[in-house]
Amino acid sequence: MPNSRVLITGGAGFIGTHLAERLSQYTEVVLFDSFRRNSLSLIPSLKEHPKIKVISGDVLDPSSIRLALDGVDTVIHLAAIAGVSSYYQESLQTLRVNILGTSNLLEAAAKQKIKMFVHFSTSEIYGSNALWVDEESPYIIGSVSDRRWVYATSKLAGENFSLRYAEAFDFACTTVRPFNIYGPRQVGEGAISNFCRAISSGQPMKIYGDGSAIRAWCYISDLVDAVEMILKIPDAAGQAFNIGNPSAVATTLELAQQMAKIIPEATFKYEQVKRSEIKARIPSINKAQQLLGYEPKIGLETGLRRTFEWFKQQQEKRL
Repeated sequence: MPNSRVLITGGAGFIGTHLAERLSQYTEVVLFDSFRRNSLSLIPSLKEHPKIKVISGDVLDPSSIRLALDGVDTVIHLAAIAGVSSYYQESLQTLRVNILGTSNLLEAAAKQKIKMFVHFSTSEIYGSNALWVDEESPYIIGSVSDRRWVYATSKLAGENFSLRYAEAFDFACTTVRPFNIYGPRQVGEGAISNFCRAISSGQPMKIYGDGSAIRAWCYISDLVDAVEMILKIPDAAGQAFNIGNPSAVATTLELAQQMAKIIPEATFKYEQVKRSEIKARIPSINKAQQLLGYEPKIGLETGLRRTFEWFKQQQEKRL
């Protein structure tokens, strides 16, 4: 790893910037992004880091991909259209970016003769009631008529593309299936980031439905730990890993109540659900524990406090 050069697609986003912070401590990092979502602007020191290079481009543009891959031997593929609103409003573009963009990247990476490809998939491939699912649990994709499932469909296709390219062109490939990652710099959609934005701007948190949807909440540094392990452990090649924190489980209502305990002025209100919802999503992480030595360290209360403090600071900067 110290002598490698890592390309992070979607590198200006929430997860990408946190990975760049960690990896740039000991290796060169290229951040490739269309800047649709820009967490990088929230941490200017990354752009000035001597081991980080930033390239603006799009995974739908093969020429910009080739430029970004110059000298790269490891790819972490985060670039995607994500967020439930996008699934409904930009269904076709979600499929294009997440499937065709992944194919473009893999084709160029194969020609570059990379050594390793880490594909970020999604826990949504396990369906709407995913309790304690492991990596061999059935993949359950909802009806084609429901746009809610274009993301899961595209990500599962990406898993197939990644593994087939790795087999055909002889490079290591690992899939990450993240479960509800949260933390500072989450500029996109997410229950915790939405709650923090609402509280810091003096608005009530919105709970959709009756608040009974249940999730396992994983703090960003725990995910970064897992990716770092994947890059360093040869046995990770050819595997898929659920990465999350099954010790930090809460319903949406419980999450709002916990936020209200941490921030006494916080309030919440219920909103009608206008689209299909995922009822439960909790991972088994036994495989990651056994093969990687992965153990999530950040509890929910600690993670919520850290995340809200960051959002509060951002709000104060704008005043």
